[in-house]
Amino acid sequence: MNLKGFAYASIALLAFQGCSASSQTAPKIGVYGLSSQRISGAESVRAPGVSGFAQVSVLVTVDVDGNVVDAKVVDDRFKGDASAALAAAKEWKFRPQSFDGKPIQALGEITIEFDPPEFSPDASVPFPTAAPGDIEITLERSACFGTCPDYRVTITDDGKVRFSTRTMNFPGTAAEVHRMFNGENVLWAGTHDAEVSPQAVAVLIERFRDAHFMGMKPEYFAGVTDNPTYALTLRVGKTTKRVVDYVGKEAGMPAGVTALENAVDQLAGTDRWVRGNAQTIALLKAQGFDFKSRDAAQLVRSAIQLNNWPPNQAGANELIQAAIANGLDFSTSVNIGVRGRSKETATIGSVIASYAAETGNEALFEDMSRAGQVARMSKKSLDSALLSGMGCSARIAKALVEAGANPKAVGENGNALHALRSSYGRCAYAGSAKRVEMAAALVALGVPLEAKDNIGWTPLMGCDDPAVTRILLNAGANPNAKDGDGTTVVLSVDDDRVVLTLLRAGADPKAKDRDGTLRQQARKRHWPGTLNWLDEHGIQ
Repeated sequence: MNLKGFAYASIALLAFQGCSASSQTAPKIGVYGLSSQRISGAESVRAPGVSGFAQVSVLVTVDVDGNVVDAKVVDDRFKGDASAALAAAKEWKFRPQSFDGKPIQALGEITIEFDPPEFSPDASVPFPTAAPGDIEITLERSACFGTCPDYRVTITDDGKVRFSTRTMNFPGTAAEVHRMFNGENVLWAGTHDAEVSPQAVAVLIERFRDAHFMGMKPEYFAGVTDNPTYALTLRVGKTTKRVVDYVGKEAGMPAGVTALENAVDQLAGTDRWVRGNAQTIALLKAQGFDFKSRDAAQLVRSAIQLNNWPPNQAGANELIQAAIANGLDFSTSVNIGVRGRSKETATIGSVIASYAAETGNEALFEDMSRAGQVARMSKKSLDSALLSGMGCSARIAKALVEAGANPKAVGENGNALHALRSSYGRCAYAGSAKRVEMAAALVALGVPLEAKDNIGWTPLMGCDDPAVTRILLNAGANPNAKDGDGTTVVLSVDDDRVVLTLLRAGADPKAKDRDGTLRQQARKRHWPGTLNWLDEHGIQ
């Protein structure tokens, strides 16, 4: 017998048994927001007979290696066939989870969305031909009940680009009303011409051919309101094809249409007019624009207003830096109040400093601090920035307090510590390590632990990050704080690990509010760790 081979086989068997044992012995604990720990796996499925916008909640059990070992539907509102969603959920891969420094089996809800099957384009429709210079691609995007940009851009096969906000897109529809009341939401309105490579246009035209654009339906329309309308038009000689997209994904529109829309934007470079970026400044410079003028300051202010959310900020940051490099006058006053309602003004330098603070842009904030612009921020702006979450930057938090921000400031949504518990915003996406650093910094700066927000909750209430919870508890936060309705801290959170942390810190396990006892809520919210703790302590 080959003893060496036997030894290897024994080691492999023991390793396998060890892995199995670790999963079997690891405790099951609920993890709120488990979807954020997804590494791979489809978040949506296409299923016949299921309308767009349908979704189903699936409760998954994840082993210590991040694999889904069990999945079941927990959404009693969903009445359709969930088999495709369950199959997709079982293929998800997660980051391994832990609690108290030890591996756990994580239990949590995820959402699988249903997309209707795509209507395949008619591939038999021939792609037309035309003489050079007789091909035109036009993309129209409309306003919505919000801040959707309203514009039209046309690219010709010889590389000519024309961007315009002067033409009313989709007249006689809701888009016209949205534009009337919400505006164009474009940084640099008007008509602008540019040029791109004819070779790049030829590549784009081939993408239309490959997508069988001529065989698409003329309209993909979902039965919802207040969304933007898009239209993509291809004219080849005397043949014109127009496809209207109104939330088309939910009406079976092929994904290729959206890809073509985005490709037109990218080739035309519409961001330089719509949102603003370094190219915007380059175009203005070529036209002899005066960057020391009030118009320049207002341009920067408008870019900040249009790009106040992370996905859009890269271009705004480019524009700001380029404007500064071209001589932007920091002392120029700009309007900062609501148009038509307030005449409040501030210097553009202090506005940029506030923007940098609120978005957590440490490099820009330090530049503005060295330029003396943080010192020019008003007391109101300093406090507002401190309450914004500051992009989860502890460095900026400390600098704001040093500049005069009041660590005890309280707004409608609470104080600076309340911003850490939000399920959306910059701190929500920054990761636990950044939130912990931020919490420790805010506590050290003297931000009150027991201040209440507009619903009567302290910063500890509603906090679903176990590590931040420990920081607050160690600093003296009351684990038995309650609001006016009698809801205590353990009944205000959604994470099993947080509840266990609170119980160990002295939170009342017999707490009860109008939604029931802790045990009742633990069953409803899938907290096996809390249920085990209550069993061990004989609490019903």
